[in-house]
Amino acid sequence: MSERIPMRTRERAGEIVSLLAILGLVLFVPAAEATYDPLASGATKLSLDKGFLALLQHNGVRLSTAAGSRLKAGTVKFPVSGGKFDPSDGRGTVEHEGTLLFQAGARRVPLSALLLRTTQRRAPFSVKVGGGQLKLAEAGKVQVSRQGFGSRVRVSSLKLSAKVATRLGKKLHLRGVFEPDQLLGAAVTTLNPLTVAIQGKNKVSLDLDPAFLAKLQSLFVAVNPIFPAEHPGPFTLPIFGGTLAVDASTGRVATQGALEFLQLGSGQVFWRDPTLDLEGASLAAEGEVEPSPPYAGKIGSVAVAAFARQAVSANQKARTIAASGGLNLDPAMAAIFNEAFAKPMQRDNVFQAGEQIGKLSFLASGE
Repeated sequence: MSERIPMRTRERAGEIVSLLAILGLVLFVPAAEATYDPLASGATKLSLDKGFLALLQHNGVRLSTAAGSRLKAGTVKFPVSGGKFDPSDGRGTVEHEGTLLFQAGARRVPLSALLLRTTQRRAPFSVKVGGGQLKLAEAGKVQVSRQGFGSRVRVSSLKLSAKVATRLGKKLHLRGVFEPDQLLGAAVTTLNPLTVAIQGKNKVSLDLDPAFLAKLQSLFVAVNPIFPAEHPGPFTLPIFGGTLAVDASTGRVATQGALEFLQLGSGQVFWRDPTLDLEGASLAAEGEVEPSPPYAGKIGSVAVAAFARQAVSANQKARTIAASGGLNLDPAMAAIFNEAFAKPMQRDNVFQAGEQIGKLSFLASGE
């Protein structure tokens, strides 16, 4: 006969299994992914050490620049040409244009394609030196700080790498002049994003136009917010995320929640999780028309209105972008409203494409 396990022991075993399951969920939660902003502009200023400049002069080596770089008072400026950067953790890759030329007599060595990787703290810069990409120098310290919507990277005590020292000496026929660990200088990089990632905070506000509301009321259509949308005055929908240019000229703002347009005993139209497209100047949503049949049910992403931007402001210190503008009914949505609400009341073309339906505004917080 099998031995019976006491009830208390079985309960204890169940508690242990539950605890292990919870711990497993905690231990295996995926790490949050980095949010990289594409870079639009900026520059790296490489300040060459006075001793290094004196060494060049003593050995007849002249410096010059090309392809967008500038040299002034021993500082070389390389414009940022691209890359991506996560300002929240200071990780990213910064591409540059421009060339620094070393010339001794008729011999020339170009340094081009400067690349900054902040993940490579010991040697963040690489450069193309008369051939392949090489590590430029060892770094003493890499410091990343925020600068409004952008970032600043300071790299101190750059010491010439062995491979670059060898390449310069060989190409310029100056063997023994350039040595590993010679102090090259220090660098400061400023970065400006093309668009910034938007945090899931703050709200989009939609204030429906009185004339548009009057049309709805004449057709006995009520407008209701569906959580997490609210109606404390204007309708509000929480911002879920997105990306934005600082001047709100491009990007998108995604929201959560829905608006329900309900005609009792007849049609029902939903705008779910609306998204504002700044470049396309339009508001779209996941559409639904009920009951189905006779209506289409879920219809996927549908244009709601054109967005006419009227005001934009940005706060560099707080890293916020605010914008507002008018909404004009899209032809597709006008047709849906006429079919669902006007036709059952034996009325035609109540809703017109392009008519003002309200004003939309938002305050977005950058990462």
